[in-house]
Amino acid sequence: MKIFKFLFVIPVITLIVIFQTSLQNRYLMASDIRDGETIFRNVCAGCHVKGGSVVLKGYKSLKLSDLEKKGIADVNSIAEIANEGIGFMKGYKNKLKDGEDKVLAQWIIQNAEKGWE
Repeated sequence: MKIFKFLFVIPVITLIVIFQTSLQNRYLMASDIRDGETIFRNVCAGCHVKGGSVVLKGYKSLKLSDLEKKGIADVNSIAEIANEGIGFMKGYKNKLKDGEDKVLAQWIIQNAEKGWE
C-alpha cells in the first residue's frame, strides 16, 4: 500500500514543478518586452532622428500635426505602420516582439503630444 502512495506522489510533484516552471517562463517572456524609448532608439531613430524629424526632406515626420493630417494619430495605426510599413518605410514586424508595436506606438504618441522635447 505504501508503494502506491509513493507512486502517486511522484507524478503529482512532477506536475507541480512543471507548472511552476511554465509560469516562471511566461513571466520572463513578458519582461523581455523593451520599453518604447529603447525600441525607438534601436529601430526608428536611424531615420526619425531627434524624435520625429525624418531624414529626407519632404517626407512626413512623427510630429503630432503630421500624424493628425494623415489620420494616424492613434496607437493602432502607428502599430500597424511599425509592423507593415508605409510608403518608402519598410515594416519592422521581424524586429518587434509581440506587444512591442503597441508599446512603441504609445511612446511615439506621448512624445508627439509633448512636441518631441
